[in-house]
Amino acid sequence: MTSAPYEYRKIPLYLVDVPKRTIRAQRPEEVEALAKDIAVNGQLQPIIVVELEDGRFAIDDGVKRVLAGLQNKVDEIDARVTRLSWLAPEDRTIRGLMANLNRGTYTALEHCEALHTLKPAYEKKHPQTKNGANGGRGRKKNETEIFSFSIIAAEALGLSDRAIRLAVAIFEGLTIASRERLRGTKVAEKQSDLRALSVEDGTVQSAALDLLLADPPEAASVVEAITLAKGERPKDPDEKAYSSFMDRWSRFEMREKRSFVASYKAEIIDILKEQGDL
Repeated sequence: MTSAPYEYRKIPLYLVDVPKRTIRAQRPEEVEALAKDIAVNGQLQPIIVVELEDGRFAIDDGVKRVLAGLQNKVDEIDARVTRLSWLAPEDRTIRGLMANLNRGTYTALEHCEALHTLKPAYEKKHPQTKNGANGGRGRKKNETEIFSFSIIAAEALGLSDRAIRLAVAIFEGLTIASRERLRGTKVAEKQSDLRALSVEDGTVQSAALDLLLADPPEAASVVEAITLAKGERPKDPDEKAYSSFMDRWSRFEMREKRSFVASYKAEIIDILKEQGDL
């Protein structure tokens, strides 16, 4: 993406519009910490904004810096300013998301949402990537000459193509209600938990979250919550260990079984005697 013209300047803070919702949740403790740092060391990084036709400014990157400035009651803030007419909407989406993705400041849920939001913006700007390597006879040519979104994003972000596809799939699998309930929770920080929820239908997701987000929680893990939400009984840890052992034992070769018995021969004999089998 060719960078649009911009200029650095101080802009009045009261003219900066703060979005009501951002992918990255604005955590009060982080805003307070940044406000204190800026009060001592100054603003080290400008916010990125577009200048609207009415003279106000919309933020593409730097909401937390703006909130910190408001907390410090400053009049102006350092900004990199681009005119709205110089940027397509998808360019604004791409540059804002890439800034946060490259900084690695997202939770697992926010990361999935960012990639899910980035995909249509990128495909709108580069329509030839929308179908990736799909196609009939031209499939091979398409695959080698036209990178899909996930491949290009993987290169830009240092992630694998599979990781990006998985993140997008997880976000699509979660219902809108589940996404909102998960924001700001511990579950939102672990992608494996989000993945487990995302493959279930909306009813199970809702019931599982009822258990996980209860006060106190009525399930110790996402897996347990899903099991309970389905009306099933979670396996006792001892039962799970026994089932795992029996599964492995059934796949042992005879030499491995003999080696096991030799290692625990005395204990096995004692148990057989107790049971009256010897």
